[in-house]
Amino acid sequence: MKQKISINPPPRDRACECCGRKDMKPFGKAGDPLVGDFDGALLVKSFRSMHPKDEKLDREVKEIKDWDKLFEENPKKADRLSGYDQLVNSVSASWECRDCMILNEEDYFKKMKVVHLSYLKNKGEKV
Repeated sequence: MKQKISINPPPRDRACECCGRKDMKPFGKAGDPLVGDFDGALLVKSFRSMHPKDEKLDREVKEIKDWDKLFEENPKKADRLSGYDQLVNSVSASWECRDCMILNEEDYFKKMKVVHLSYLKNKGEKV
């Protein structure tokens, strides 16, 4: 008997990982204005950066000539910039509905922030 392993399976609740909706319009067949043939799928796996770009932080990272020296002289700044650089240059899988899949990076992270802050407030956590 073959065992099936699914890496990065869709969310168990079948909700879009960006907007949180569960009532979605399915993707169409080839010819759908969205790129690809996702006939009938409600969610499609997309790969996105793990952190939004920030021009100021990008400039600071580019200006660093010696990371070791920065870690010695200013470990908090080094941690902050190193963490940012790693996240902005890493991708993560995200299961998205047809409305979220077409969002650019800026709009995607804005929507994610609103949805996740709402989720935390509903759980009674301070935000």
